[in-house]
Amino acid sequence: MSTEGNGRSDDGISIGEIAENLSQTSLWLSFIAFLSNINNILADTRNRIFGDTFSRIIFGIKSFRQSFYIFIYSRIIQAPAFILIILLLISAVSGNLAKDFQQQINGDVEVYLPDGANSTDLLLEVREQWSTDIVLLYIHTDNAIADPLNRGTENVTSVEILTQISWIEGDDMNSNAGGYKHGLDRNKSDRGVEDGVVWILSPAQVIKEANSSAKRFNCAMEKYQIPNLDPNQCPVTEQSPYDGYSIPDDQDVIDNFVDSAGPLLSNFVRDTNQDGIWDTAVVVMGIRFDMEGTDINARPDPKGKTEENPSGQIKDHKAFINHAQELLDSCGLPLCTTQYNEPLSSINETRMQSILPRDAITITGLTPVLHDVSEAVYDELIERMLPLSGVFVVLTMIILHRSPKVVIICGTPILFSLLITFGSTVYLDIELTPMIISAGPILVGLGVDYALHLTNRIEENRNDILDKHAQLMWDAERDGKEIEPMDPWDEELYLEATVAAAETSGHAIMLSAFTTIIGFSVLTWTELVPIRPMRTVGTTLLIGIFITFLLSLIMVPALAFILRYRKGRSSATDNLWSKIGKIPLRYTWTVLVVSMVVTAAGAYYLEEELGKDITGASSEVPPGLVTYEALAEYSRVFEGGQTNMFIVDASERGRVNDTAPIRDLPVLDAIERIQVEDIDTVDNTTSISLVTILKSIPVTIPNPVTSDEIYSDTLWGILHSECWDNPTAGPECPFFLLTSRDTMVNVAFDTLSPEVRSMLMNEDSGFGETKTLVYVNQPYIGLGEAGKLRETIDERLTGDECIEGNAIRCTAMGIDGVVNTLLTGGLPVSLDINSGIHQAQSETTIATMIVLLFVMSILFASPRLAVFTMIAVGVVVLWQPLLMRFGGGVNVNVFTAMIGTIVFGIGVDDSIHIVDRIKDEKETPGGVAKAVEKTGQTIFETTATTSAGLAAGIFVSIPGLRNFFVLMMLLIILALFTSSILLPSMLVGTKRAIHRLKGLPGSWADDDRILVEGELPVDAAILQDSN
Repeated sequence: MSTEGNGRSDDGISIGEIAENLSQTSLWLSFIAFLSNINNILADTRNRIFGDTFSRIIFGIKSFRQSFYIFIYSRIIQAPAFILIILLLISAVSGNLAKDFQQQINGDVEVYLPDGANSTDLLLEVREQWSTDIVLLYIHTDNAIADPLNRGTENVTSVEILTQISWIEGDDMNSNAGGYKHGLDRNKSDRGVEDGVVWILSPAQVIKEANSSAKRFNCAMEKYQIPNLDPNQCPVTEQSPYDGYSIPDDQDVIDNFVDSAGPLLSNFVRDTNQDGIWDTAVVVMGIRFDMEGTDINARPDPKGKTEENPSGQIKDHKAFINHAQELLDSCGLPLCTTQYNEPLSSINETRMQSILPRDAITITGLTPVLHDVSEAVYDELIERMLPLSGVFVVLTMIILHRSPKVVIICGTPILFSLLITFGSTVYLDIELTPMIISAGPILVGLGVDYALHLTNRIEENRNDILDKHAQLMWDAERDGKEIEPMDPWDEELYLEATVAAAETSGHAIMLSAFTTIIGFSVLTWTELVPIRPMRTVGTTLLIGIFITFLLSLIMVPALAFILRYRKGRSSATDNLWSKIGKIPLRYTWTVLVVSMVVTAAGAYYLEEELGKDITGASSEVPPGLVTYEALAEYSRVFEGGQTNMFIVDASERGRVNDTAPIRDLPVLDAIERIQVEDIDTVDNTTSISLVTILKSIPVTIPNPVTSDEIYSDTLWGILHSECWDNPTAGPECPFFLLTSRDTMVNVAFDTLSPEVRSMLMNEDSGFGETKTLVYVNQPYIGLGEAGKLRETIDERLTGDECIEGNAIRCTAMGIDGVVNTLLTGGLPVSLDINSGIHQAQSETTIATMIVLLFVMSILFASPRLAVFTMIAVGVVVLWQPLLMRFGGGVNVNVFTAMIGTIVFGIGVDDSIHIVDRIKDEKETPGGVAKAVEKTGQTIFETTATTSAGLAAGIFVSIPGLRNFFVLMMLLIILALFTSSILLPSMLVGTKRAIHRLKGLPGSWADDDRILVEGELPVDAAILQDSN
């Protein structure tokens, strides 16, 4: 009886003996018996239903397959060069398309929006009337310098600085200028149709709004037939809403406006060094989603001139960002030309090397950051990752195979498959995202796997044929006869070896490709994967795996034959793998118990590690990314950056009190209540609405006789004056008798500039405005904390209920006919993307396991083998949390979230090769040992090669990307262990358990006499010793 070779000590018991005893427990034996019974029931059912017909069908399929392989490979071996030239031409055409592959990568945040999420539906609702894409201009004056000795005195609210900001934005001083000279938002009332900018909020805009409001107020009074006490303010010939829409020359006037607009202005200015001077400002711009038709400068279409775009020019968000940067580069103003080389007070000292030098004006925001990250990731992969990966893979192949020919044999199909795959994404116009980088390692890993398995099996078969012929020659020579030596490159010999390889390893490769395609097809299921980038990865993989499989079967035999490749034999390597092949037999229970303990530990940390929120911290993005550093700084300094919003809709209320539905004072009062009581009381949260603007616009009513002022307040103040209810409340009250409060509401709204109205209200369709937008601003904080803030806000915005559960029809306003939405924008979208990725990650993993289990049960004709195969892959996924926890604190990001799927793809492939080889060698102790010895060695070679390619990721400068490649490399190495050691150990453990259940003498590991019945692989039936 065989024993575990675990090195038992004299005074103790070995782990193997402990495991041996555990294996005899009733629970384990019952589980094995259960699997065995299922397998027997299925086999009996199949025989009863089909009888000999099934066997005949299988025999017919095998015969046809053999004939097909002979037909195909005979043509390939007869004209290998011709076949390769054809494939080279196809790859060249695809490669020409693939050079535009980068342009298929969409960096916009919209592509990550989860299908069906509330935030997605609400964001699309907002986009119908307003902007959802934000670009920031982050501005520093020389007073922001940290060193007091070098610090200047420029104040953001000085005439000089405000005038420069206003010029960049566009005002009535330069609105008629041409080119860049008219600023970014030359037309304030076009809702972005002409210039791409829907609205602007900034310190300069607040001052311009206040400076021009007096004339609009007086014109509105005339419009509604209210006696105008200052008629000179509205000459008939000058009724433009933008008269005075510029920065006043008088600093005192500006200071008065600053005092009256303090609460609003504080959202856009900061004193970072606490010296009493505002030294930092932000200009917030809402830009159109569709830039086509605007007058921004187009950028060259990377695809060139096409039938769809004959001009070869495109206008999109990236074009707008380029347009804005070109405007800053050419404006010539001090703010545009100043650059700071020394630390600023607001800069994070730990990031100093990545930030300096800093321009006085930096374009940032989520939209620019995402575009820059996409480009940085692409550049890292092309300029650093791929060259190093290629070098490492070549060196590894040469070291393992002791021949540079194997590099060409295995590398060429991989190169061609990548060119054709990514060329296909361009030809089929498949939209991609940075997540597509996960497809590259999978295709390379599978390509190496397919090529090496086929190469090694061809060599093994050819050597077997040559060895048999050599034995025949020796026997003939002994008998005095002579047999001609066989040419190692005889076409018939090579055809026989190739066909045999195709029927064995080729069959395993086909099973692997088929199951992998089926598994990855789960990623394309909209019901399970709400994140579009993950679905595009799935689509690309389906194309790529099929192409990789096809090219490997065609090109590997052709290349090996042309290059006359022969794998050098190494007795040391063969002896080592001969010993490794016996591990599942000698250390069965040790392997199983240790694996169970590690898996239990991984399962314990699974939720804690993989349940982490998707991060976007500085440790996860490219270093030195100016847009990101500025956005992170803005978020910290201004406690903002995530622009969220909700809609208030009064469409069903109709016109009440002779005002447009959304202008009605009760509606405005309800908005104020929600802001003051429900939104602004939430931590890290501020809001801006119509009410905020009305509270910031000053109103002065002069005495026509004296120089005194009858009334001086804000638009909000005049609407809530006590004089409306009590005409004797103050000396200004007689003026209020000249009109009604409802009319004054219309005056107040007409006093707002068209730009403010287009930012906060929908367009008047003839019955007055019906909707308004309330902006909710929050900093970039951890998603866990942010999620609680969102829950609080949404709970308060729900009111009594959201009608029929619709997030667009909630009742927090408390007014009949007026509804509001829940929160959408940056924070909700980030949370829903995070939730969608986690949901997709877990659900696709489960779905993949179920689908693959079903498919492999049919392909293997054995649920037992299918279960063991899935266990061998599944445990690797459960070991991932341990690597993340104890491997330097790896975070979950959009890259690492895909690792489980990748490991499944490559791990299943390895396990199928092992199982298929065991089936070929029969489920005997010798068969298991030989399968591990031969196929395990090839899996080691493919793992080493793939890991060498991934090891280049260590040198990538993007931490998040580096973690992705290193973590994946380690998991693929662990997949080598589970497929080559754990999986065979489970098979051996099962056989041993069945041996005991049947009460047979001795140990199963000592008995090689196995009978396999039928043409399909079935459980081995052990024969009793006849002696």
